[in-house]
Amino acid sequence: MPLDGTNRLALPRVEIRLPVALEDPMIPTLVAALLFAQPSPPAQTPPRTVHASGEGRISVAPDIARVTIGVEAQDQSLARANADATTRMGKAMSTLEKAGVAAKDVRTIRYAVDVQRSFEKSTTGVVIGYRVVNQVLVTIRDLRRLGGLLDQVVAAGANDVEGLSLEKEDISAERGRALERAMSDARGRASVLAKAAGASLGEALQVNEGGPMPIRPIGVMNVRTASVSEVPVSPGELEIFATVDVAFAIR
Repeated sequence: MPLDGTNRLALPRVEIRLPVALEDPMIPTLVAALLFAQPSPPAQTPPRTVHASGEGRISVAPDIARVTIGVEAQDQSLARANADATTRMGKAMSTLEKAGVAAKDVRTIRYAVDVQRSFEKSTTGVVIGYRVVNQVLVTIRDLRRLGGLLDQVVAAGANDVEGLSLEKEDISAERGRALERAMSDARGRASVLAKAAGASLGEALQVNEGGPMPIRPIGVMNVRTASVSEVPVSPGELEIFATVDVAFAIR
């Protein structure tokens, strides 16, 4: 083995060259990424759930009434028909005002003029008269006076009283109570299902409220006569209804 100038063995120089692909400057970065990469977490098992629907009902007393009061007048002359309708409605409105109904509680909902034609002697029709309709929607807040007030407006000239409905103006508190009952009902049903499946009921995971909560209608009254005794009205009760759909965890 040859010696170098210092009497040490002169070892042959060996040069190792990496393949061109491994000389890429990104290699150290990739190696580091592989070394520090964390294994993917195991897939989580979805929670076991049970779904149940619930409903809640609350009965309340109405505190307002809404009714459509109108006049109809017919005549061969449009001017006379309109004058008759205007006079009748004026008297009805005056009666409402004297009874304490506020102006904000009276709203015009329809005014129409219908042309009446005869087709006996003409295919295009011959005008034989006019019909004028004027209607207002009235909110009455003193239900004790409702029957007598309807009698008074008819006596004053209104010949079209219809669509009487008894309502509660603000049902927010009752709506909340109905939803609470619906939720309790859903939990009770879900508990029965969970027990039947050999599990225990956990927390609510998702809650969906049902569609618009209806109020059971009281009914509709129609009065179309100019001479009636006091209209009998029984307020009764309204029913507020709520539904929910709930997903509960089970274990």
